[in-house]
Parts: sequence; structure tokens; C-alpha cells
Amino acid sequence: MAKDYNALAKTVVELVGGEENVISLAHCMTRLRFKLKDESKANTEKLNSTPGVIQVMQAGGQYQVVIGTDVTDVYDAILAGTKIKAASSEQAPVQETESDTPEKKESMVATLIDIVSSIFTPFLGAFTGAGLLKGFLVLFVTLGLLDKSTTTYTILNAAGDGVFYFLPIFLAYCAGNKFGAKPFISMAIAAALVYPNITALFSATDPIPVEFLGIPVKMVSYTSSVLPIIVVCFVQAKFEKLINRVIPQIVRNIFLPVLDLLILVPLTFIVIGPITTAAANGISVAIQSLLRLCPPLGGALMAGLWPVMILFGIHWAIMSIGFANLGILGYDYLLPLTVSCNFSIAIATLAVFLKSKKKNVKQVAGPASITALIGGVTEPAIYGILLKYKKPLIMVCIANAVGGAICGAFNVTRNVQMSVNLLTLPAIWAVYGPWAIVAIAVVCVLVFALVWLFGYKDEMDNVPEKESK
Repeated sequence: MAKDYNALAKTVVELVGGEENVISLAHCMTRLRFKLKDESKANTEKLNSTPGVIQVMQAGGQYQVVIGTDVTDVYDAILAGTKIKAASSEQAPVQETESDTPEKKESMVATLIDIVSSIFTPFLGAFTGAGLLKGFLVLFVTLGLLDKSTTTYTILNAAGDGVFYFLPIFLAYCAGNKFGAKPFISMAIAAALVYPNITALFSATDPIPVEFLGIPVKMVSYTSSVLPIIVVCFVQAKFEKLINRVIPQIVRNIFLPVLDLLILVPLTFIVIGPITTAAANGISVAIQSLLRLCPPLGGALMAGLWPVMILFGIHWAIMSIGFANLGILGYDYLLPLTVSCNFSIAIATLAVFLKSKKKNVKQVAGPASITALIGGVTEPAIYGILLKYKKPLIMVCIANAVGGAICGAFNVTRNVQMSVNLLTLPAIWAVYGPWAIVAIAVVCVLVFALVWLFGYKDEMDNVPEKESK
């Protein structure tokens, strides 16, 4: 029988302060992400003890309720049973309330995390699905099961590569919504950036000088790019607010789109695109230089801190650099350092499941370990087990550091975005290389031993034994 999520949805809404306290709602693979008018009205303590809720996090300017793999059903129930608006829908600016005092304003870091996560989360499913398909294509070609010269490969490659090639268009819709710009105009701007004749100007073997009204244009590749369109959408939102003050309402829908395209597209090609691409290149080169100085140390720091970054949502900012690397360099050397992290989290949680004799611990640890191992979704394990008992999280960070050091030392990279879990191990071998598999194996053995010996005892769980049976 299918679960009824209406009761949980109703409880969650009540405990975040009621639907009148909710500005918008989004969700990722495990979390409901509320934007609240006043977070002090939410009953965090009661939410944390609500059956069906794994953990409550306040990060990135969002009030995040971790549900686990049922998050989509709860999200749908909330939208169906209330007047709460989805974060992806266009909304009028919210009036400032008493709670929006300078002390309550989000910090710059929190705002950045909120922006990055809000832009990437909505299409993450399509992104990872396409990446997984590309990973399997690499595997099939490597094993000789598929020939690159066949039209079958061409069709499957288009299915996997389309999201990455037209990434600016996906980002445009999400960023347009996030910044308050007209999202379909944002998409039109992005479409101009990846228009075939434009990409041909960049990739031509015998390039011709490009100019706009006599102004020289430095051509860069916008396919698979990240930063240019995000900045353009931010500028677009500010530009549209300015234009709305000048153009009468009666003709606004006619002239606003024309002015957006007429001004912002050339501005992107002349100014925004080259500057943001240079900035992205600079960040990439700086990180790469650090890794060159001492690759094992750089890899250990990156991978060891990765679970902590996930806890606070900082991983989104790192992931955006990794996505940018794929577009700019054609490969990524940053996220591959964390290739063993999903496995370490899964195995650590499995160790807790096997070692514990308490029913309430097993009920959380068992499904959470499977979710992390098979689906690559780690939040239930992190919030439900690792963070709750703390020592397992420390053991995971230690083991991850060892895996990251191995990946850094042997220059593990990838040329496609793909999911990392048990089912994709063959594709990981094909894309990341054999040293990634070595890192995963070492980390799995190490983290299981550490958690079993030092990371968990049933005495850590404060639920009485009679309640756990």
C-alpha cells in the first residue's frame, strides 16, 4: 500500500511556522528547502523529533528539512495541500518584515551557497542521469561493445551529451527565476550563446576577426559554460527592474524582451563572457597550482572535508567549479578527489548497522547505507547516523582523506559528469581510471575498520533499549 504523506506534509508546514511564514519551497534529492520569512517561528526541536524527519539544517539562507528518499512525495503533498509556491515559479518580491533587520540578513557566504544550490538543484536529476549514460557509453566503447562510428552511438551520445552542451540554457531558466529575471528571456540569451553559427566562430580552424559595431569581440566557448550565463541573468534582473520604471505598463511586454536581447546579448559577448571565463580559468589554475605543489595533501584536504562541506551546503560552490572545469578544460580534476566519499559514508553507516543491537539505530542505518551505496544519496546517512553519533563522521573524514590523497597522487580525473555509486563502478573504472577503484577499495576497508573499532557503541544512542525494540 502506498504511503500517505499528507499527515507528514501538514505537520512539517505547521512546525515551520505555517504556510503564511513560507516564502517559497524547493527540494533536492533528500531535503525540503524552505525560504522562510522568519526562521524564529519554526519549531526546530519538535521537527527534529517528528517521525519521517531525519534532521533540520539552517544553511545557505534556507531552512532545510531532511526527509530522505521520500522527499518528492512530501514536497508534492505540501504544494497540493497548501498555497505555498514552488521556488522555481516566478514570485513577486517579498516585503521586508521586522525579522529582516540587518542582524538577520544573510551573510555573503550563506547567500552565495543559497544562489548556487538554488540554480543547480532543479535539474540535478537530468544532469546526473545524462552523466551516468555518458559514463556507460565510455565503458561500452572501452569493452568493445559499441562502436563510435555507428549511428546508435551517435544517438545515445546525443542523449547523454545534450544536457552538458546546452548547459547554459538549463542554468538560464534556474538563474533567471532565482534572480527575479524573466526566465524564458534568460533562456533566449543563453540560446544565442550556444547558437551553431556562434560556436562555429570559436571553433573555426581558420578564425576570422569578430566584431560588433566595430568593437572587437574575444570569442570564448559558451557550450557547457557556467559562470557567464549566471552573471548575465543577475545583470538581466537588475536591467529589467530599471526598464520597468521607465517603460509604461501597456507596452512593457513588447519592448522589454527586445531591449533584453538587443543589449544583453552583445554585452555578454563583448564584456561578461570574456571576463567571467577568465575568472573561472583563474580559479581553476589557482586550485590546480595548489594540487601541483603537493597533490596528496591537496587531495586529502579536499576529500577529508567533503562531508563537512555537504553538511553546510558549501559543496555546491565546489561542484560549480568542477562543472566549469568540464566546460573550460574538457576534464575535471577537483571532484574526482572525492570519488570514494559516497562509498565511505555508505560503508561507515553499514558498520553502524551491523554493530548495533538497537532496533531504532538499525531502522535508520540500514536504509541509509543502501541509499548511499546504491543511489549515491548520502544525506540520510550523514544526518541520521554520522552527525548524530559524531565519531563515525570523524572516521569517514579520516578515511576520505586517505582516498583523496591516493587520487591526488595518481592524478585521477574525469571528462564527464556522472553518478558515483555501486552500480556505476564499471563506468568509474572507465572514466576515472583504475586508481579511483583502488582509492574506493582502500577507503571502504579503512572506514569499516575505524567505525567498527572506534566509531560506534550502542551506548552513544540515548534512546532506551526498551523503546528501540
